[in-house]
Amino acid sequence: MDIFKKKRKEFPKMVVLYLSSELNKILVAPQYVDESWIRFEQEEIEILNFDCSNELLGDTIKRNFDKFARKNMEDKKRTSKDWPAYQASKLKSMKEFEKKYDRITVNGANEANIIMTFEADMKLNSEINLTSSVSAFADNEKLGSLTKELNKIQNSKKFE
Repeated sequence: MDIFKKKRKEFPKMVVLYLSSELNKILVAPQYVDESWIRFEQEEIEILNFDCSNELLGDTIKRNFDKFARKNMEDKKRTSKDWPAYQASKLKSMKEFEKKYDRITVNGANEANIIMTFEADMKLNSEINLTSSVSAFADNEKLGSLTKELNKIQNSKKFE
């Protein structure tokens, strides 16, 4: 049965943030979901300065979270180098991209998408990540502040 024909009205939304204080960039990558529930980045990546205001960051997160959409992936043979965020970074290798950028994934907690769950990839061998939840209706300042606090913890690696 095609998931697009199911009665389900919504999917948990998703946007991925890539943060690099070294490069002074935040890449904001809204996501698609295809018929097999595979999520992939949309073509348009928004780029902010790392030191942007919490208000601007929160507004950008909400706007890109709401861009989440259903779309069939045209080229199923894509490689990691085809990822729009990697291309937007203008770095020479995926290894360099993964070294210079921290990833925070923002998901809807369920189909209602009224709770946003932020998951900071700690890049630990133990696969421990840091998660925090907040109302999708929280003000932009709070969303931006939460993102920056999670990124500070990512960089301190206090879990090691």
